[in-house]
Amino acid sequence: MSVTGITRADPYASLAASYDRLADWAVSQQEESARDHVADFLQTVWRGRHRPVREVLEICCGTGLMLAELARRGYAVTGLDRSPAMLEHARSRLERTTLIQAELPDIPAEVGEFDAVISAAGGLNYLSESQIDGTLGAVARVLRPGSTFVFDVFGRGFYEKFFAPAAPRVMALELGDISYIWTFTAPAGAAFVDMAYTQFSPAESGGRPGDAYTRTRDLHRYYPLPHATVRRLAAEHGFTGAEVHENYSANPSGPHSLYDTWVLRRADG
Repeated sequence: MSVTGITRADPYASLAASYDRLADWAVSQQEESARDHVADFLQTVWRGRHRPVREVLEICCGTGLMLAELARRGYAVTGLDRSPAMLEHARSRLERTTLIQAELPDIPAEVGEFDAVISAAGGLNYLSESQIDGTLGAVARVLRPGSTFVFDVFGRGFYEKFFAPAAPRVMALELGDISYIWTFTAPAGAAFVDMAYTQFSPAESGGRPGDAYTRTRDLHRYYPLPHATVRRLAAEHGFTGAEVHENYSANPSGPHSLYDTWVLRRADG
């Protein structure tokens, strides 16, 4: 078995090839919203806007699952992600879609302006408060007046489920020929929690004789995002009417919600 060391440079480099199947598992077993349900929610939000939504930017677009769903519904989509490996899979799914490699809070000015910006599947969980601050400012600059920014992050219930002192510290999963082990830690007094992610996947051809699997380890560092922090930063960047829902539903987020869905409205010009 060959082994690579733990890294945070691109925590999705090893995961990219199996990300789609893991996303399906998260929908079926971890209560994550399916992409078609997310799109239904977005369209409900967008129908309430004065400006019709045509052009949509997704930040942290990953392998393009959400972009593909919106493209099927007739929207002109653009994707941005920091991971070259994830974008490679997105390009194979969306051959004629503009996909940009950039790391938040940087959103290159050349991407233009949009009728809506979204971030689905928890991509903003990796940003510290200062990075969230910068990202909201960058999003505000590329949003047309009166448009919306919809994004999701882990809710208070998620951190209680996986990172509270009484929560299990290790979880394992087997999906076909790939196995996963997650180890959860919450450093005392830190503004973040860590999930060490270990993946066992079939070894590539050309490996040493006897190698059956390659083990990779990546560190996923998450920053809890209190509601008060989002509201304060959103107001500072000119967003109005900040709403937080439970997992792309009409229900408000509560103390046990696994996922928070935020709807921020940029002020009319």
